[in-house]
Amino acid sequence: MKTKLILTALALLPILATAQYNMNTVNRSMQMQQQQARNMNQQMNNMNQKWASDRQAYMQQQQMRNMMSHSLNKIEIAENKLSKEERNRKKLEEKAEKFNTDLKTKQDELAILENKSKNINDLELQKSIEKIKKEVSKVEEKLDAKNNEIETSSNKIQQYKNEVEASKLEKEKLEKKNEEERRLKKEAKELKKK
Repeated sequence: MKTKLILTALALLPILATAQYNMNTVNRSMQMQQQQARNMNQQMNNMNQKWASDRQAYMQQQQMRNMMSHSLNKIEIAENKLSKEERNRKKLEEKAEKFNTDLKTKQDELAILENKSKNINDLELQKSIEKIKKEVSKVEEKLDAKNNEIETSSNKIQQYKNEVEASKLEKEKLEKKNEEERRLKKEAKELKKK
């Protein structure tokens, strides 16, 4: 029986040795797979972080472009309003000049009629003088209204000029900020290369 037991043990010895070797190989294989999985997971995390930072940089650039575009649009709109108001003021000044010449003509006509009335006491002449006086007062009212419109237009023009200047300053600030961000980004890339 001892011999059977010894023979069985000797027969099982290579099987047990092979099983233990296979178990060590499986353990090493599993450890290598786990290490590879960790490495892959780390690489994925690094890639995700890089993508997130790239996306954030892209979003900032996009936001900066939108702000610059908006700033340019504000400048264009303000400049368009300014030029339109300047044309409007020029038309108003031309009308005011026309009213001014009409007023001078009426005043000259009135002066002539008043000189005639001193020499002649005519009822028809007095009616003409009253009529011209009313016309002179109407022209003066129109001239005053146009002068008020010109003043209002001048105020609007000044306001639009201020808007244009403010928009240009805002654009310059955005450009400086954008240049600073580009410079910092470039420096960061150079540091990463080193």
